Amino acid sequence: MRRQDIQLLATARQGDAAARCEVGRRYLLGVDGFPRHVASGLDHLAQPNTRDLPQAARIIAESLPLAELLDNGLESALQRAAQDGSAAAQLKLGIWLSLQGVRPAEAGDWLAAAARQGNPHAMQAIADEKSGHGSLPAVGMASHAWLDALRAVPSLQLPAVALLALARAVEGGSAAALPRALGTAMQLIDDPADAEARARFAPLAARAVQRAEQEGRPLAGVALRPLMDILEQRAGQGDRIASYALGRVFCGIECAAFDAAAVAELQNMRRGAAFLLRAADAGQDEAWLHLYRVHSDHRLSVANPQMARFFLEKAALRGQAEAQRKLGALLLREAASLPESEQAIHWLHQAAAQRDEPAAELLKSLVLPVPGDEDEAAEALQQVGRSDPWLAVRLQLARLFGLTRLEALCIDPAEGLRPWGLVVGRNPFITQARLAAPRAVPALSAAALEAARRAASLFGQGRGQGEGAEGDLRKRSARQRRVFERHGLEEELFFAEASSMTLEALRLGPKWAFRARQPLQAALAA
Repeated sequence: MRRQDIQLLATARQGDAAARCEVGRRYLLGVDGFPRHVASGLDHLAQPNTRDLPQAARIIAESLPLAELLDNGLESALQRAAQDGSAAAQLKLGIWLSLQGVRPAEAGDWLAAAARQGNPHAMQAIADEKSGHGSLPAVGMASHAWLDALRAVPSLQLPAVALLALARAVEGGSAAALPRALGTAMQLIDDPADAEARARFAPLAARAVQRAEQEGRPLAGVALRPLMDILEQRAGQGDRIASYALGRVFCGIECAAFDAAAVAELQNMRRGAAFLLRAADAGQDEAWLHLYRVHSDHRLSVANPQMARFFLEKAALRGQAEAQRKLGALLLREAASLPESEQAIHWLHQAAAQRDEPAAELLKSLVLPVPGDEDEAAEALQQVGRSDPWLAVRLQLARLFGLTRLEALCIDPAEGLRPWGLVVGRNPFITQARLAAPRAVPALSAAALEAARRAASLFGQGRGQGEGAEGDLRKRSARQRRVFERHGLEEELFFAEASSMTLEALRLGPKWAFRARQPLQAALAA
């Protein structure tokens, strides 16, 4: 470094504002004996006696390429320099506003201001507009001619700036500007040799598709096939967002980011199913349910009932209420044994817990109705509980779970408790198989489930005492009749009435499906 340069640097370090501005300029440009060091240059220009100077803002705006200005968060300096009359700053600010797609009128004004001062690049943009090649100053839309004319300008670094504009649009900018930002970036990042820019662009493109879908705004005007190529590249790298979007596009499933008519010609069920499977395997849980739908449709080339059931089970395991409801409905329709019924009710209970109304309706079809006034029943339970707490618990369960008299008197709450309700075990005292067979009964409310848990705790802790106090089924039945006579209670207030055929229909899936065909159809169609 020359002696005069050392003296200038010493003066700047002593606090001279003019020296600091000059040192900052030389560092930013790397000229006149100073190496290019952006951090040092900005440090000198950010000192208390220089940071508010118009000269400092102009040096920053004119010395750094637009992409570096944005990377360093210097938009305010760019704005101040443009307002101070710097043609270079006006050009850069106009370009930046235009590529973002925000305040298009303001973008045009800044470009026009730079052109009036003779800036050749601004004049080129204006000339393109007047010749009909573009309309950037008027409406803020970039044209191929305008971008090509300014693409190679070092002070603009348009490809890098376009990526910054797209990143800002994706991360929370105006959703309306997203299609324009994506389309411009695709137009500028088209050099296969620029691997770094393309590597930065591809994940942004996938996130842009995701943001457009979240906002419900199609990416209108964006070239579809090049975008599909970019998404396929990302999908090959394990991007679940790209795989999920491609899977729906190729399968013809609605995707808010794309216009349905535009993607209709791209439909390819096998490719789409493959991409959906990639997405599902990568953690896009919604894809499992789409896979179930396409594989369960016999009209499609990928129809496969066994695969469809597998995908439905996957979706249910991932907590999707619709999948849990449909899986539960299918299992219950086919159930021929108690374990199969229990598994079906488990899934329906999971769906109903997520406020799935069709699932709740199916559960309701498994519970026999018990008429009578709730307040009257509650008062009667209090009376019975004073003299026979064991019987009171059985009566409460009978009313909440729609149990018949025999079921209520023979159930063991400790053994029959399930996370979703109760199982009434086989009754050894009844010879008729239809009446004695076990039955799974779901809880229709949180209160019913809590009552079942309390009953299980009571009967589990005092099992020996309870058996001695209650006796066998005959003694329980006789004591129940005496208690009802003493308090003037009717059995209809607590017990459900059901024939052996009705009970058998609640135990066997095909018979239940016939009785509950309307809610079953609604559950499978919704």
